[in-house]
This record gives sequence, structure tokens and C-alpha cells, in this order.
Amino acid sequence: MKHRNGYVYRDGNSWIARVDFTDESGKRRVARRYCETKTEANRKRQELVHDIEERGEKAVDGHKLTFKALADKYKETKLIPAEYVNQRKIAGVRSLAPALFAVDILVEHFGDRRIRAITHSDIEAFKLARLKVLTVRGTTRSIASVNRELEILRAILNFAIRQDWISKNPFNSGASLISKADEAHRERLMTFEEEKKLLAACVVDSRKHLRPILIAAVDTAMRRGELLKLRWRNVDFDARSIEIEAFNTKTARARAVAMTSRLESELKQLYENAPKDPEGLVFGIKDNFKNGFAAACKEAKIEGLRFHDLRHTAITRMVEAGMQPAEVMRVSGHTTPTMLWRYLNANADTARRAADALDLLRNSKS
Repeated sequence: MKHRNGYVYRDGNSWIARVDFTDESGKRRVARRYCETKTEANRKRQELVHDIEERGEKAVDGHKLTFKALADKYKETKLIPAEYVNQRKIAGVRSLAPALFAVDILVEHFGDRRIRAITHSDIEAFKLARLKVLTVRGTTRSIASVNRELEILRAILNFAIRQDWISKNPFNSGASLISKADEAHRERLMTFEEEKKLLAACVVDSRKHLRPILIAAVDTAMRRGELLKLRWRNVDFDARSIEIEAFNTKTARARAVAMTSRLESELKQLYENAPKDPEGLVFGIKDNFKNGFAAACKEAKIEGLRFHDLRHTAITRMVEAGMQPAEVMRVSGHTTPTMLWRYLNANADTARRAADALDLLRNSKS
């Protein structure tokens, strides 16, 4: 790309840095920066020359690009339905709605701001402002919720870097703005006694369909979406194994889980009464069964339990049964130990064993 080293000149009360260059299509273009002093104009001229040499015409385009325009380009390129090849996601996003909602929130805040003008302090101000905005239910907005929005913002700005519209991400210009440690994590486990009561509440006809899926959740640590999308072709009774296809998992990675004896029994009963269609849904549930689960908990007099807590419970039980964390990760579908440990709780029994171990160590040293 050809360019001149540029020059500075005065126009009224302003100093202007100007660089003429020819873009990749052969078109002659001019880049200008308006400044208050000659010294600032010379600095801007040098920056322009450097940016054009390093990133070409996109460096100049990026100077004018607003956040809204950037967000539109990001949505068009990245926020598209997921595409798969051999059960591996190669493009797009699995959960479009939350991502698109987050982008709308970001556009509402940053809107017509030029992306090069967005600073670390601006992002921090956005974070603090969002935390003060109540949810649609009138409750306090969680740090985790705001973190998801910040992750989208960081991805959009990284996209701008890859397009050569900016040279650095303001997220990296100060203290970390996304802290997973500050997120409030659920610590609710289902006890074995509660499990008995919950399954007993699923005997009535209106909730019989919940019993198999509850057992599957607590015996395999499968996610709700994975369970709802499970088809008979994924169930191998000979191997006592369940295949979870990549495009049905949160991490877009396929895995297999084994059946416990009681889960095998439940699934065989379901299969006997189901149409012999490999594509048929195993549990025959197409909605999120939230009301049915809440009704079962109410009848069983169980408070504060969510369906996702069953996955939490399953993972904790696996560790308590002596499984190594690496093994649990393969079953649960976690990709990093950090994510796995977020699910593990020090319940009363675990905490008591820790205290007893410390007492034993202290006594042996005294």
C-alpha cells in the first residue's frame, strides 16, 4: 500500500494531521485527524503512518467505526445458527437468543461511540451500571449475568482486532473486568432422603413421565437439554451405554455415559411401551417440564431444589464414591477442571471428614 509520510497544517483554530494513501483497490484516499496543537498533530500523523503501514486501509476505517456498526458486522458473521461437520461445531452459536439479547444491551449502552474511543474505564462503568439494573422479575442482577454480557463485549472487540479495525482490546488495558470467582454458585445438593421423596411424588399419572428423567439426571449427570434431545438410537442396551451427540451438548463435544442398573431398568420399561422408532425421543418430553418438577418438589416438601441441582448432586456423588476428577470430567462433559470444581460442594459429610482428618493430623503431631 503506497502512502506519503503526510504533513500537518493549521485550519482556523485546529491543527490537522493528513496522510494520503492508495488503498488495495487502487483508490486514492485521505486520512485526517483534527487536533488542538501542532505537537498533537505531529503525533497523530506518525500514528496514522504507522497504522496504515501495519494494517492498511482498515486502520483508517476502524477510526470511524461505531460500536453499533461493529456489532452489526459481528452478528452477521458470528451470531448465526450452529453448523456441524461430523458432530463437531465448525461455525455459529448454539444458543443464539441469549447472545443476541446481550448484543442489544451492549448496543444500547455504547451505540454510536467509536470503537477506538472505548476505554477500560468505559467498560468498567458499563459493568457497574448493569449491576444496578434490576431484572425483569425485580430482583438484583447477578454478577454471572453481567459477566456473560462482558464476555460477548470482549468477543466483539477481539473480532475488531482480527479485522484490523483496532490494535488492542481495552479489556487488556487494566485490571480484569470479568471475575468468575465473584459469581455466586449454587450449593444445593439433593440428599438421598429427598431423592426418595421426590421419586415417590412421581407415582401419580400426571407425573409418572418425570421419574425416568429424574433418575437419568442424578445417575448420569446429563444436562437437561441433553436429556430432552436423547433419542433411542443413542441408547445401547447391550453395552449399557448412552451416546450424547456433540450437537446436543453444551461444549459441542460428544461423549458416552454408562447406565446404572436402575436407569437401565427404567429405560427398558420406556422402550417396551414406546414406538420402535430410532429417532423417537427417549423421554417423550418436548418442553422444559418446569411446572411438573416444581409440583413434585412441593408434594415431596422439598424446598430450594432446581432440576440442574440433580447434575450437581450426581457429580458430587461420583467424587464421593471415589472416582478421580479426570474420570468425572469425561462423564460430566466438563472440558476444564475449573468448571468441574465449580459443581463440587463441601456438604456436611465432606466437611466433617475434613475436620476429622485435621484432628487426626493435629493429634499425631502433639
